[in-house]
Amino acid sequence: MSELPSFKWLIFGCGGVGGYFGARIAQVKGQRVSYIVRNKALAALKEHGVRITSICGDVQVPPSELGPILDSQALDKEEKFVADVIMLGCKAWEAKDCLQMCEPWCGPETLVLPLQNGVEGLSTIRDIVTSWGKGHALAGCCNIVSAIAEPGHIKHWAANPPYITFGEFLGAATPKTLQVKAILDAAPGMDGNLEEDALAKIWEKFTFICSTTSVQAITGPHATQDMIPAIPELLDTWRAAMHEIVALCHSYGIKYDLKQVDQRVEALRVAKGASTSCSRDLWSGKPSEVDDLLGSVVRMSKEQKVPVPTISACYSALIVRDRIARGQELPIQVPEGQKILGPNWGPA
Repeated sequence: MSELPSFKWLIFGCGGVGGYFGARIAQVKGQRVSYIVRNKALAALKEHGVRITSICGDVQVPPSELGPILDSQALDKEEKFVADVIMLGCKAWEAKDCLQMCEPWCGPETLVLPLQNGVEGLSTIRDIVTSWGKGHALAGCCNIVSAIAEPGHIKHWAANPPYITFGEFLGAATPKTLQVKAILDAAPGMDGNLEEDALAKIWEKFTFICSTTSVQAITGPHATQDMIPAIPELLDTWRAAMHEIVALCHSYGIKYDLKQVDQRVEALRVAKGASTSCSRDLWSGKPSEVDDLLGSVVRMSKEQKVPVPTISACYSALIVRDRIARGQELPIQVPEGQKILGPNWGPA
């Protein structure tokens, strides 16, 4: 493709995913990137734009080089335009509601690209877009280790380069999907992998992130990814989890070569200091994607009658933390004279 098209991008969220990839896309000539954000992020983007501190090179995209910054709490008052691509950079449990908020910016040819962890929500995204009678949903995910340093400032420290994996649910890539590929290829500090079998690639990532979260989140913040293959007990648990999800993957007719498990061990070894975002959220007492990841494995295993004892045990141990973080009332009693640390536990 000799000349890149000028696209309007609408990205929901300016966190470690949406903030990073949106800033990189904004560096490509002719691209206008808008964000849907709120509160401190809204103020920061309007004043300073997006700042990236990255192992792939730092960049700051000023407000003048971005499209309109939209307030998620007042979208009915915001400027309407037809987006060429709507990218969901929110958490998995938020994706359905966030997508619905993007509908006024979806036109007949708009591509909707989800970047959430997990596989359960993909069909939901596709069904919602289909119900609109406009737009076209892609399957997608991403690989990046990043977080918000402060509103409008994203720090990226592992996955070099980070990448977006995407493609059609069925069939060959449309001409517009090929244009997205060309734009992502031109963006610095990232890759865009257009796959013929995108669902297989998404399941490959899903298998890895679920297994790694299972081991990391339970073991604690010191269990960085490179530590897992260095400790036999952790590696055995991780392998057991991987093989359980691979079996589940095969039950759906999704391809997964078992040789890739060993390749993923090597990926762990070089991911020094890395951790999954779900693990970090659980450690810090924030709502997490544990139900969208491990919980979905448990639900699918019951449907497919594929046993997943390792994942089930890890999910059962971790889900209480997530429910506490969400403020759910649980029958928790703190023994008199003892102190329990953590958010929403009540008086210590």
